[in-house]
Amino acid sequence: MQPASFGGVVLPWSSLCSLRAGLGVARVVEPADPAALLAVIASCPQPPRVLGRGTNIVGSDDDGLVALRLPARGDFAAITPLGDGRFEVGAGLSLTRLLAILAKEGFGGGAALSGIPGTLGGALAMNAGALGQEIAANVLAMLGFDCRTGRKWLWAEGAGGWGYRTSPVPPEVVVTRATLHFARVEAEEELARISAERVRRQKVTPAGFSAGSVFRNPAPELPAGRLLEQAGCKGMREGVFAVSAEHANWIVNGSGDPGAAADCRRLADRMAAAVGRNAGVTLHGEWRWMA
Repeated sequence: MQPASFGGVVLPWSSLCSLRAGLGVARVVEPADPAALLAVIASCPQPPRVLGRGTNIVGSDDDGLVALRLPARGDFAAITPLGDGRFEVGAGLSLTRLLAILAKEGFGGGAALSGIPGTLGGALAMNAGALGQEIAANVLAMLGFDCRTGRKWLWAEGAGGWGYRTSPVPPEVVVTRATLHFARVEAEEELARISAERVRRQKVTPAGFSAGSVFRNPAPELPAGRLLEQAGCKGMREGVFAVSAEHANWIVNGSGDPGAAADCRRLADRMAAAVGRNAGVTLHGEWRWMA
């Protein structure tokens, strides 16, 4: 899909997020380049929602929202070598694909991130991490645009703002490209590490449509999943959504049928409330809610 103008294509939210959550429809726009992106922002009656591959979002039950998605091709998916292990990368490129491409060229060190679904832009927005590694360690600079005003947004190394599942990217900003640094590695060994991580992640991912972990870990030694299980959350259900019997920090849509975002929010609220009552701990979510 590549809309020729701001008009975009109207699609159900349930088809735009991996959890199949949201009973409304959105107007999805994929600008071909930065100029087209700015034209969308300027003509949009309200700030568009930034949408990657939809792997950690919950859609909306309402109609009328505009979803902005960078295409995984052209300007927004280009990889430009800058020398010394530095690369300028379009934020619309899949993180998994980026790591595989660079590994073949002998660059890597981030294999632990290779099983994380979604785009580079999404990974930057949430500081995606796994097994003790975070994308923040590879970021030298970022460029984006404020979806409210169209103003350019810049971040450079040393400006800070990173933390556990925390990024300096404001929620209203769409990152369009980033300068990343990777170490020199032996290509075949790095590709083997990437493959092993993908297999590992597939084995530990609960069955059913999902959007990844619902809540952040309150502390390294205090996993949210353990707190949720101790609070009796496994099996809780709202509509088509249920807390996985395999992992208490995952909400799954076992049927794949479209479900109400409101049901999903009620379930997440019930989970957080149960942990608050049982352990006196406040959980903070990882997902992005479109409405």
